[in-house]
Amino acid sequence: MLSEQRHMEIMQCLKKEGSVKTSTLCDMLSASRETIRRDLETLEKEGRLKRTHGGAVMASTSAGSNIIYTPFEQRKTEHPSYKEEVALEAIKYISDGQVIALDSGTTSLELAKAIKKRFQSLTVVTNSLTIANELAGAPGITLALTGGIYNPDEQAFLTDMATLILARININVLFLTTCGISLERGITYQRMEDITIQSKLMEASDKTIVIADSSKLGAASLVTMCGIEKISMIITDNHAPADCVSAMRQAGINVVISEERGKKDYVTSK
Repeated sequence: MLSEQRHMEIMQCLKKEGSVKTSTLCDMLSASRETIRRDLETLEKEGRLKRTHGGAVMASTSAGSNIIYTPFEQRKTEHPSYKEEVALEAIKYISDGQVIALDSGTTSLELAKAIKKRFQSLTVVTNSLTIANELAGAPGITLALTGGIYNPDEQAFLTDMATLILARININVLFLTTCGISLERGITYQRMEDITIQSKLMEASDKTIVIADSSKLGAASLVTMCGIEKISMIITDNHAPADCVSAMRQAGINVVISEERGKKDYVTSK
């Protein structure tokens, strides 16, 4: 198993349980204690967990259980291959002539890279300066920026000044990223200010498709934006836990798995 996949499995376990023993991880991942020790050291350096004697717990602030905010640049390094996989699947749900919205998430950036030079006529609404720079000058792409106050940690505009333009724009599809998505908690984010733009983009859109790498499935972050029933579809990569996918599908959520494993492992769950 690749280290990236082990890291994802470790964080999924911590998000569900809050803590985990090294011996449990060794059994769960079929890895040696030395391998798990290196994995935990790496994840601790990234601020994603705190090592304890014999295991690890979720990272927390000094105030207690609040989730540590992870800046955009750091999030870009997390599961890059999975995010690319999600983006390549998501592009199948875009047609020429549409107006789509991309929020400021790192998976949205991968989708922006995927749509570049592939459409003859596409309007992209975004609050992300990074995505705007990625698509600026791309043939066939019309850019519409929400404006607002620039947040350097997110490399995006996050204030409610965006409502000035979003109240007048009709969006066909919003591709929404998230810090966590679960049946119980819905679509969740790290900070309250993260949900302002996403909520307004969602209101302006005919439908919302969540694009999330598999580490986000079954996880819950600090702030809930909306219930899972408000979205039209979830697109995730082919490492998504089968039990989590099945539970969401049984609840009536349309979950699309990237093509490679989707055909092989999930066909009976559809």
